[in-house]
Amino acid sequence: MNMELSDELATWCASYVKAFSAYDSSGVADHWLFPALITQEGRTILFKDRDRFDANTRSLLSFYRKQGVVRAERILIDAMAMNEDNASMRVEDRMVDEDGAVIVSWQAAYVLTRTRKGWRAVLAAADGEMDAWKARGTPLGRG
Repeated sequence: MNMELSDELATWCASYVKAFSAYDSSGVADHWLFPALITQEGRTILFKDRDRFDANTRSLLSFYRKQGVVRAERILIDAMAMNEDNASMRVEDRMVDEDGAVIVSWQAAYVLTRTRKGWRAVLAAADGEMDAWKARGTPLGRG
C-alpha cells in the first residue's frame, strides 16, 4: 500500500467519520463528488446532485440516532492508486454506542477522485452496511 496515498485517505476517512458522528449531513456530503453512486443489494443508486444525497444522508443519520449510535469509527484496510488522481479503498466501519460498545460493523469499498478541494468519493459499495443492520434485526429504512 502506497503510504502517502494511505495517509491521505486515512485523513479523508477521519474527516468523514467526524462529520458523520456530529450528525452533519452537509459535512458528509462535502466528502463526495456529484453525481455519486452507491451500490447495494444488486442495485445502483444514483445521486445526481448534492441535495438528494443530503436528504438521503439525513434519513440515514436519523435511523442511526434511533439505534443509539453516538459515533462512527473507520479503519482504512487497503488503498490502491488507480492513477494519479483516482484511488480505491476498503474500510471497516463501526457504529458505537455511548458506552463505547460496537453496535454493528462492516466493510465497505469506495472509489475516490482527487479534486482541487482534495479527495472526493464517487462510488461506494454499501452491501456490508445493509447486511450488518439486517443481521442485527433492524434493517436500514425500517427502524
